[in-house]
Amino acid sequence: MRKFLTYSILVIFISLIIYVAINFRSGINTLRPSDGHEILAYESIQENLDDRKNYFIWIGQATVLLNMNDRNVLFDPIFSDRASPLSFFGPKRTIPPVIKIEDLPIIDIIFISHNHYDHLDLESLKTIQQKFPDVVINVPRGDKQLLISEGFKNINEFEWWQREKIYDFEIVFTPTNHWSARTLFDRKKSLWGGWFIETEDYSILHIGDTAKDRVYEEYPKRLSDIDITFMPIGSYLPRNIEAEYHVDPHEAIEIVQTLNTKFAYGIHWGGIFFQQEPTYEPLEIIKNARMLNEELKFYTPLPGEIIDLP
Repeated sequence: MRKFLTYSILVIFISLIIYVAINFRSGINTLRPSDGHEILAYESIQENLDDRKNYFIWIGQATVLLNMNDRNVLFDPIFSDRASPLSFFGPKRTIPPVIKIEDLPIIDIIFISHNHYDHLDLESLKTIQQKFPDVVINVPRGDKQLLISEGFKNINEFEWWQREKIYDFEIVFTPTNHWSARTLFDRKKSLWGGWFIETEDYSILHIGDTAKDRVYEEYPKRLSDIDITFMPIGSYLPRNIEAEYHVDPHEAIEIVQTLNTKFAYGIHWGGIFFQQEPTYEPLEIIKNARMLNEELKFYTPLPGEIIDLP
């Protein structure tokens, strides 16, 4: 009986290792960032943003602060030191957030692309909602209950291609090629995707994470013209692991060309939390592509640059 129990435990342990190795390869990859990277340059926000209109700031990773139509929007806000369920272990920031939560303008709407810890950060969301109790939080289908269990309110849950109106924003949650998980046992239990926001003056698309996919051929058929796309361009090496989850900059260019977006801005690069590629390689690839193609309006701002909506 003891021998049977020992063998059973061994089989379960080996099966768990195989399961994690197959299904969480990208997560394991983030725990071993390459040594010797440059620290990404950034600009700390010093000015009061209350009087600014129609601008955006890439704060880091996929976190973008957007002001449009006198509303302030946050995409995938993470202000914590680590992208991890643990405060003492896991991918750690290499640069601080370019603005502190207490210095944010009044936040009206938050969009969460998926529930990975570098995109759905409960501690940051709690602090933001305590400061701005009326903020509306929009999440993919499957994540609302998590937020309710943590005491959040004003939560909307979206299916892929679901269209709703919030304030004067027309909103669509769009499918991407990625995955979701908060634990070892909830992989793909919730959705993941991008957010399309349209007003009379602008149309904005934010894609938190994605691999290459033909789903982007559907966007021009289902959505209005896209003025600005926030496109992930980092965390793509080694390709034998990351190609399934993250585009490289060349693939990102292909996607924005398929979308026919007027302007694209690279986010999710530079080793804010983790990466294998050299820090500035994504920027250089996009810059070189733009030099070869003058019609390509794809830019790579640094965290903290205040950019007026074109």
